[in-house]
Amino acid sequence: MKQKQKKEKATKQRTSFRPNNKVWFAAPFVIFLMLMVVIPLGLLFYYAFASDGGASANFGHVFGTTGYMRMIGISLGIALFAATIAVLIAYPIAYGLSMVGFKRVPTILLLFIAPMWINLLLRSFALDQFYELIGLGRGFWALIIALVIDYLPLAILPMYVALSGINKKFIEASYDLGATRGQMFRKTVLPLSVPGIITGFLLVFTPVMSTYFLSMYFGTNETRMIGEMLNVYVENHILGIASVIAMVILVIILFAFIVANRLSKIGNKRGGVW
Repeated sequence: MKQKQKKEKATKQRTSFRPNNKVWFAAPFVIFLMLMVVIPLGLLFYYAFASDGGASANFGHVFGTTGYMRMIGISLGIALFAATIAVLIAYPIAYGLSMVGFKRVPTILLLFIAPMWINLLLRSFALDQFYELIGLGRGFWALIIALVIDYLPLAILPMYVALSGINKKFIEASYDLGATRGQMFRKTVLPLSVPGIITGFLLVFTPVMSTYFLSMYFGTNETRMIGEMLNVYVENHILGIASVIAMVILVIILFAFIVANRLSKIGNKRGGVW
């Protein structure tokens, strides 16, 4: 009897130290999160508060200079405008692909995604040659067109997923209730596709807000974005001010995500079929 109890106790001790399968599955994600998110953010805060004269000098230099605040405003305005234009163009494309019922939708989506496989530098040179053919000089519209063309696939894909996931019975029910095509779209399809619209907007807004190559290549002094200054300070190893600028960009993007999440929840409460 005692030997049996000892064996059971030893078995319990061995099994108690055996890690759960969930721990093993979560371990790679935790390691990735630590290496790619936690440690870089820690370094970002360290450089912002402890290097190049300390927090007061770094934050005072950024927020006390009119030029930086102007560039932040320009970057925010360009990012909002470019993301809005991309959504307005992408939504009809995604709607057509999901509702009309093309047989080769994956092939058509591949055609939109394929340009992203080409290096950004080569795409920019090609677009610059196109601008020369049509006589469009560098400036605000040249930059906006470049940003929209470059990030348009990021807006199309989430909208297509959201629209193609709408149950067709909802649309049939709308017509059964006497809705016209416009009413069906306004009261059924549009509310149910709001999550895809918000996701597409954020996927364009986020990279545009921090871009620097496209703004340097297609923009002018009037369209200088904050990402350009971030690049300059990183190249010159002025990491304190660069970290503050990066934190400003992160805060703006985080605020955009909070607002988008709030709008998505409101849409889910109000939206739906009729």
